Amino acid sequence: MSAESDLTLEQFLNEWPAAEAGLKKSLLAYREGVLALGGVSESFLPRPGVSYSLRWDLEPRPQGREKPLFAMADVVPLGEDELMLSLCFYGDDIDDAEELGNFIPGGLYGENGHCFDLEGDDPDMVAYCLERAAEAMTAAKAAA
Repeated sequence: MSAESDLTLEQFLNEWPAAEAGLKKSLLAYREGVLALGGVSESFLPRPGVSYSLRWDLEPRPQGREKPLFAMADVVPLGEDELMLSLCFYGDDIDDAEELGNFIPGGLYGENGHCFDLEGDDPDMVAYCLERAAEAMTAAKAAA
């Protein structure tokens, strides 16, 4: 992966390790699903050696909205060609009825978060997380 912090999403995806093709498939399916919700803005924040984050928020952004996002995907490098994908939400914006995620106290902009970790091509977890993304988006709209 490139070390430049001005790395674009397209460059990042083009440099994705071949050994992690299944994880890339999960990320792209999740991204497509979040964008398909409509009324969504997307930003990419590369932090080489730490994480590469895709962040989604309401578009247009409601005036007075305090939270900077409603959903986030963090790609975390674990080794030279090993990655982990973590799909995260504010804890009070979703219901993890199946308890598949990890509670992250104060871990999302100082607020409690909920993250779901994927290690490969996992269409069932992607679908479950897309349901959480729709919940989070509804909560974001209600709070605005």
